[in-house]
Order: sequence, then structure tokens, then C-alpha cells
Amino acid sequence: MEKIQGNIIKVKLKDGREIKGQLRAMDNFMNLELDDAIEYIDGEPSSRYGEVFLRGNNVLWIQIDSTFID
Repeated sequence: MEKIQGNIIKVKLKDGREIKGQLRAMDNFMNLELDDAIEYIDGEPSSRYGEVFLRGNNVLWIQIDSTFID
């Protein structure tokens, strides 16, 4: 996962929200730090945040921006 730091990712949370932003840091517990984060509810942008910290136990999945994948 260190290879994707600095790239845009989308994170789905257990409560159904999705957060999209630039991955700044990640640890072994899947805790994530994102910059320029945007929260989506039911596919629609809801809130815009600067920096967010997401606890790994709330994460269902992580999707890497398709432009990064070889």
C-alpha cells in the first residue's frame, strides 16, 4: 500500500458513506489519513473536508484511482 501514497483513493465506510481523497498515510490497522477529502452519501457529494483521519475498523473497502493501476 505504500506504493499508492499520494494517489487518489475512494473508501467505503461501514455506515454506507464513501470518502474520496488523496492518501497521505496508512498504518497496519488500515487507519487512513486523507487530504482534500470529499464525503459522498448515496453517490452524491455531501461535504468537503481538508484533512480527515479514518479508523481502520470502520473501513469496508478501498478503491484505487484507475489511472494509477498499471
